[in-house]
Amino acid sequence: MWRLIDVQMLEKRIVAGLMSGTSMDGIDVCLCEIQTRPWQCRWLTAQTIPYPESLRFSLYQSPVSLSQIAHWHRGIGEAFADALAQVLADFPTELHLIGSHGQTLYHEHQKMTLQLGEAAFLSERFGCPVVADFRIHDVAVGGSGAPLVPYVDAQLFGHLQRPLLVLNLGGIANFTLVVNGQAVMAWDCGPANMVLDELASLFSRGKTRIDRDGYWASQGQIRPEWLDYLMSHPFLSQAPPKSAGREQFGGWFVQELINYTNPGSSQSWYDLFATVTHFTAAAIFYHYQTWVKPQQAVTEVIVSGGGVHNPILMEELTQIFRPIPVCLSTDYGIDADSKEALAFAILASERIDGKPTNIPAVTGAKRPVLLGKITEL
Repeated sequence: MWRLIDVQMLEKRIVAGLMSGTSMDGIDVCLCEIQTRPWQCRWLTAQTIPYPESLRFSLYQSPVSLSQIAHWHRGIGEAFADALAQVLADFPTELHLIGSHGQTLYHEHQKMTLQLGEAAFLSERFGCPVVADFRIHDVAVGGSGAPLVPYVDAQLFGHLQRPLLVLNLGGIANFTLVVNGQAVMAWDCGPANMVLDELASLFSRGKTRIDRDGYWASQGQIRPEWLDYLMSHPFLSQAPPKSAGREQFGGWFVQELINYTNPGSSQSWYDLFATVTHFTAAAIFYHYQTWVKPQQAVTEVIVSGGGVHNPILMEELTQIFRPIPVCLSTDYGIDADSKEALAFAILASERIDGKPTNIPAVTGAKRPVLLGKITEL
């Protein structure tokens, strides 16, 4: 069994990163090797493991009881442990450390954030320390608790030595401006997959949760009045730092959108998918044009996250940012599907080494702090 002090002494560590985003579409598991002196990170393997269907269905239910939340806390911890065990079965290796983001149940900007997934079940199962509950210490010192990936974006892409916009398309879209090897600014900038996934579930009557390959969006036309309605959302005009989640763009937002657009035919649904897909890209570009470009124009947009598999969304981004090139993190050796899971592996390793990894200029925190609570048995 690996103890904390043993891991601290290692110059090379095998670290697992575990992540489930706001879309709740699966558990992302990444294994990497981190060298501490000099710092290097080598990606080893990654998979997305589906949630147990009963647990995923349960997580969408509300309101809930205290008993239900307690059972979720254990159930998510065990599901994360099972997902990691599946990956290790395919890629056997000695594991020194785990970083687990858990599942966000609630997030209120600069007030409270709650991630579930009891770390003790991971530590007991794999015999190594676990770092979890990364966001709350930043909130405790006045920050948003999100985004936390900017520190990692600078670590992974800062060596390119040119102004970059590092964009993640998860349930929520967020980006980091990286200049001279440093994360200069970053924030959430609207929904990425969250609204599209909810619409897909409604349109298909639960048969699918995604607009696969952007097919429905490709059959529709952008409705200007619907786009104006979406672009008027108050989150867009709110000045950063800011963060978002289901509280802004979850089920109630989608229901209001359905009430406003009233799609009564397949074609009107296709138009809704086309409009929301364009809105996703337009909201990202609005944030870039409004708050980033006046201070620093970028030379490239590097994209990761599940949204990279939607060719219509990627084409929208390519067109709206032109002539700035839009590429994938995979082009630089960082798997686009597992970058956020990799990020929490890196954040866990930095926590073990006592390095603050929040960025006050990004989250609004009063000062840099250590992120994550350590569990060892």
